Amino acid sequence: MGQVCSGSAVSKHVHAPRDPEDKELDEIEMKETKIEDFDSFFERAAAPVNQLVELHNSIAQSEDNLKSAAAAIQGEAQVRVLVSGSGRVDTQMWAFDEKEEEHVFSVDEVNTKLSTSTCLREAFERVQVAQDQLHAALELPSNKTPTKFISKRGRLFVTRKGAQDQLVREVNVALFTFRKELMKQSHGSRLSDAVKIFLKELSKVHDIDALDVTADEETGAVKIMNGDEELDLKKMDKLSKPVAQLRDAIADLLENLETAGQSVPELASQSSDLATEAQELPSKIPDAVMSSGLSITDTPKAASATASNISALSNGPKIAKATAQMIAYAGREVTEAVRMPRGA
Repeated sequence: MGQVCSGSAVSKHVHAPRDPEDKELDEIEMKETKIEDFDSFFERAAAPVNQLVELHNSIAQSEDNLKSAAAAIQGEAQVRVLVSGSGRVDTQMWAFDEKEEEHVFSVDEVNTKLSTSTCLREAFERVQVAQDQLHAALELPSNKTPTKFISKRGRLFVTRKGAQDQLVREVNVALFTFRKELMKQSHGSRLSDAVKIFLKELSKVHDIDALDVTADEETGAVKIMNGDEELDLKKMDKLSKPVAQLRDAIADLLENLETAGQSVPELASQSSDLATEAQELPSKIPDAVMSSGLSITDTPKAASATASNISALSNGPKIAKATAQMIAYAGREVTEAVRMPRGA
């Protein structure tokens, strides 16, 4: 039997589903009701939910980057995403060479790497298709509201919404699967595996025999301790470039866990309260339509948009719970790695 690849096959259409292992969430979007008070409320109510999405995604991206950096220690290729001034996206494969310099793969080297796995090649082709679709849309003469985006954490990050938002998402969805297939080559899929690799490398140049982990019971955030003091990852020296990259990825994850842990409870409460308040709006639609100077024929559209927005807002508590679970999971993985004997 042939390989069964995760994620979607190469598609010429947008709205491709995410890879089953892709933890990233899409922001919720509020539909316009044309009732000023309603639209103002929905904009305000969506804010804490999307802040939760951002926190959730920052952890997911940090986890992926950490595992990718750990794979690089084992000699695996990495993926870099570049964005030109015109919005063209270039995906490069690269690796550290023997002198710890960054070597960008040539076309022949890329093809050689892709030949090692059917799933890897399919994932790469999906990235190329998604990028081509984005480029074609950006270059249309009719494109009056282009999406603006940058490269951030190895993905595309929208800085100004526009007509290509969905196409940007498709590139990110494809990039996740491509990176995942690359990481499979190093046979390390768990977060704890990546942390263990870092600590093994760190122990070669620093005394870390007294390592332990402390966890904040309220937020779930974790700190790596070396004796009585917190391990200051950013100040560690004598690290090779690949290990320093892995160190930076762990530091980024821990910072995001702390930020999320401190912010999630309040955002969860806000989003829950606003979702409850939103439930009162449907009964107010007839009067709101009249007082807004809209036609009675606008009532069905306003009702439909309101119902859609209420449904989207109801996801706030679910996202908060999912983020709390991610914090707890990452904490367990880091704790397991730190407390495991270094030779294990």
